[in-house]
Amino acid sequence: MKNFSMVFALMAALGGAQAQSEPAVGLWQKLAVSDSASNLVARTSYVFTDKKLTEETVFTAFQSAKPIVIMCCIKVKNLKPVELKDVLSKYSMDKEFVDHMKSIKGATYMYEAVPVDKKDWNPLMANVMKADEDPDDQVPLHAPVIAAKLGKDDVKQDKIELGPTKVNLAVTYKNGKAIYQFTVNGKQTTFSDETFPH
Repeated sequence: MKNFSMVFALMAALGGAQAQSEPAVGLWQKLAVSDSASNLVARTSYVFTDKKLTEETVFTAFQSAKPIVIMCCIKVKNLKPVELKDVLSKYSMDKEFVDHMKSIKGATYMYEAVPVDKKDWNPLMANVMKADEDPDDQVPLHAPVIAAKLGKDDVKQDKIELGPTKVNLAVTYKNGKAIYQFTVNGKQTTFSDETFPH
């Protein structure tokens, strides 16, 4: 069993990310789809979240390691939720993709996600997106996200302080699964997915 916990406090008015009392939280899944010969078929990007989005929403992703590392940013523009069964049918040629998507638990809604404007990428996000230029680079990425646009200046000693909303995140790895537990103003929301073989 491999365990890792990442705990931080977000105190957020979360600048225009979402007009609601608590920020949406969830998972970003950036996965390549390939055929039986390992040829690239498509690159996909989805946000799984606990809340129905009512406006274009920017999410910051977190690398699941200490110290806190921010990937900025992705956004949901199309507010129509995606049906998982339709995605699985479309990309049924890739069993690993299908199995991983089926493993995602805890989310109520699934949306297509796109990167924010390139000028707003931080260095880690730039590296992540650069991989898309190489069809042989099909390394999957899955990370916890929160509906806020955060930058490196917001992180101090593994804590983020932006306002009155308090958010903690603990990430653990156990028996081939990643478990992400958000606590937002005392309310817990848990997501999980299977990890990929290394």
